[in-house]
Amino acid sequence: MKIRKHNSLTDGSTPQKTARQVLPDRLINALYYKYEREGAVFELSLGELKYLLGLEGERDNERIYKAIAVLQHPIQIRDFRHGDREVVWMSAPFLARAIRYRDHSNQIEFTIDPIIIEALHQKAGYTPLDLNVCNRFKTKYGLKLYEIYRRYYTLPHRERYIESRRVGVIKKGLKELNILFGTHFKYPSQMLRAIERGVKEVRRVTGVFIHCFYARSEKLFVFSWERRSEGDPYPSEKAIIPASQLEPFIEWYSNNVVDESIEHGRAYREELRKRIIEGKFFNLKEFYRFYLEEKGYNLEECFDEERGKFTC
Repeated sequence: MKIRKHNSLTDGSTPQKTARQVLPDRLINALYYKYEREGAVFELSLGELKYLLGLEGERDNERIYKAIAVLQHPIQIRDFRHGDREVVWMSAPFLARAIRYRDHSNQIEFTIDPIIIEALHQKAGYTPLDLNVCNRFKTKYGLKLYEIYRRYYTLPHRERYIESRRVGVIKKGLKELNILFGTHFKYPSQMLRAIERGVKEVRRVTGVFIHCFYARSEKLFVFSWERRSEGDPYPSEKAIIPASQLEPFIEWYSNNVVDESIEHGRAYREELRKRIIEGKFFNLKEFYRFYLEEKGYNLEECFDEERGKFTC
């Protein structure tokens, strides 16, 4: 489930009480998915909404109601035009309203605030995201760091001391990161500890290695990562199966390699995904060959001996 999230929202902030409260940010992405397809006013059943949020097994609707309420408080958006004027900073609710009628109690009607739509209609750039990936993040630190990584991934860095174009570099100040994470840290050391949590989660969820240090001379946090070649089909350097086959293989493995002592729920599948991305999945080659064979692939054509990776 792909979205092209407006950079004003990627760079903006939702007013959570803590940075661990990540559901409102996931809700923005889910509603943005519907907005791109249906416009500023749309309906969602509770089942569909939970699916878009990655909460299919969730029975407690109160968590969703609370996340909706958060999005009806002002969020901060930067750098767009309103009429004939340049907006540097704005505080406005993402959601104008959300209504659940008694005669259609399973449906919620959402309306996005008009000035938010005005910002979204402008060509200020977009961040490509996948809801399935974003919904795996459990903290705002991890999700917002990943969104920023995706936002700047293809942009050239401006650092003269780094010659390689394969290295991505961006710099952020303490104030800007406090806005991004919804935190109120006073010292760089506090922010670095929070960033480290987010960096670890990005690595666990996606296999992407983001590095960060605080440059005291500039009073800026410096983030960097290695750009893999465009179109690289693998989720990480250590992964040996294509990203497109990651979810289908996990589904097949969960259904066919049965261990009665293991609960085959979401946590189990997350652990399988983590092991594949980190190259720590025991006997993956053999299991993946069984998977390809069942799907009718030609095994001889599906393995690159030189790279030691499967190509299909």
